[in-house]
Amino acid sequence: MRTYYIFKVKEEFQSLYQENQIILYHIFKQIYLLKKEDLSYGYSLFKQLTKKIEKEKLDKEIFLLLHGSIPYSKRKNIHHINNLYKDETSQMIVKHAYIQVECNQDISFFFNVLQQFDSHYFVCDFDNQDYFFLEKLKMLV
Repeated sequence: MRTYYIFKVKEEFQSLYQENQIILYHIFKQIYLLKKEDLSYGYSLFKQLTKKIEKEKLDKEIFLLLHGSIPYSKRKNIHHINNLYKDETSQMIVKHAYIQVECNQDISFFFNVLQQFDSHYFVCDFDNQDYFFLEKLKMLV
């Protein structure tokens, strides 16, 4: 199972780090690994890099888009995909600061869904040292 953290990066930082994404990844990883006593510094840095996600609005729009799809379901605040044809099981939780996706595949169905709502999402998998902007994924898929 892979765990992805998806951040809504401000436009100016997306253009700044578009060609050097590893630097942006390392900044997010350092924030992710911060000790408790450094959290206020990390929060300040995080707020400079990211935009707040409109959680309720995005949750509702995703539900309205997918609720008729057979492999999709939503329980409480968790969106689920259980696509037997592609052998994919994914779950997504939308929060105000980030979106968390857990998936048994390298690429989640939810990535394509999120691309429809915003092109400024930056995806990080800290365990596997993987990172990319969702708009770049569009070219690969």
